Amino acid sequence: MNDVNTDGGKPLKSRPKVLIVGCGELGIASAELLAEHDYHVIGARRSVNKLPDNLDRLTIDVQDPTSLSGLSEHRWAAVIVTLTADSFNQQAYHASYVDGLRNVLAALSTCKQLPLVLFASSTSVYGQNDGSVVNEASPTAPAGFSGQTMLQAEALLADYPGKSSAIRFGGIYGRNAGRLVQRLQDGFIYPRQPLLYSNRIHYRDCCRTFLHLIRLAQNDDLNPCYLAVDSHPALLRDIMEWLAERQGIDIESLQETEASTRGGNKRCSNAALLASGFTLQYPDYQAGFAPLVFSPLNKKPK
Repeated sequence: MNDVNTDGGKPLKSRPKVLIVGCGELGIASAELLAEHDYHVIGARRSVNKLPDNLDRLTIDVQDPTSLSGLSEHRWAAVIVTLTADSFNQQAYHASYVDGLRNVLAALSTCKQLPLVLFASSTSVYGQNDGSVVNEASPTAPAGFSGQTMLQAEALLADYPGKSSAIRFGGIYGRNAGRLVQRLQDGFIYPRQPLLYSNRIHYRDCCRTFLHLIRLAQNDDLNPCYLAVDSHPALLRDIMEWLAERQGIDIESLQETEASTRGGNKRCSNAALLASGFTLQYPDYQAGFAPLVFSPLNKKPK
């Protein structure tokens, strides 16, 4: 890794060092934001050739503890863990989120100075299916393996001896028009009944959440977890009608198709995150989708 000044700013050795484990699209975007705020960011993943050339990198495999042995040689200010599973099944989820996180935490626990650890969790830890409002204190009894696995990972994080927090992200969107617009363009829309709420967060606000909590941890104790969603949970049907109108798509021409209920049906509250001093750049889906759906590249001809 390069530890010399390459951009005319502060020397890299004087910048707080942040490691992003499992550095995919969200990790890369977070690295860019953190670098803008004078952090020295290092991306870590198995296939580092997929990282931008201007991002320092480490080749690791979270399922191979021997590849993590060098982590303790660094003085990390923070470690952001943004893991993904190879496929959507219980075995793959457990291997990545439970075994992988356990290995990472074991390696970090040998650091001379324990770094802050932020773990990207999910609102799938909630099993509520009645449209009720949930917060960090609400019961977590997910029916699906994805939420159950995330809870196991969060339990591991709770045993980490340093500062840590699990960030329960809602559905991350914003890098492109996304699957809802694609469904509309394919001729489908979700029905009005049963009512199904969607909890979302723009990817830029995800990155800003990481930055905010790193700064917050310098002066205050973090909560064990935070719900990271926008301020307006919305019905899926309402979102799709709004998107269809701005795409110039006639709603009456669309065929209704059932939405997946895998994520349950609840309204997630971000009150704790906002109370910590965080502000959203995109407080609702309309603010987040507008720059995308008005793009001529995404709009279907009438």
